[in-house]
Amino acid sequence: MMRFAFAALAAATLAATPANAGPAEDATAAVTDWLDKFNAGDIPAFVAAHRDRALIVDEFAPFLWGGSGSAQRWLEDYGKDAAARGISGGRVDYGKPIQAVSDGKSAYVVLPATYRFVQQGTKMAGRGSMTFVMARSAGAWKISSWTYSGATPVPER
Repeated sequence: MMRFAFAALAAATLAATPANAGPAEDATAAVTDWLDKFNAGDIPAFVAAHRDRALIVDEFAPFLWGGSGSAQRWLEDYGKDAAARGISGGRVDYGKPIQAVSDGKSAYVVLPATYRFVQQGTKMAGRGSMTFVMARSAGAWKISSWTYSGATPVPER
């Protein structure tokens, strides 16, 4: 009987002890930190979050960026596209992960996302998702690839 009570107490103690964040949670935290920095206009952090040859797929031409300096080129093209379409104040709001898995060296993270901006004085929003493939390098998560997939933005109500 004493063994049963001790086993029950040990099981209850283990169940009540919070678990450390796993690699999927760590990778998700890295993604959301990057999105927060992007939203705050921290451009060096945006570029630094990517591996050099990150693959990026987004909703404006040329739609695909890869090779050396891809994050910087995406950023430059984003600025050109925004200027051409009269877009300002772009930001990405996100929710809890739809999926986050990791083997400790790489991770796959999918977040619901809403791209918000002002276009020629009208507040707009495009709802969709962002999918990230992350790689762990020198103890830090880096973006290997990301894709934004979403509906055509519409005026916000």
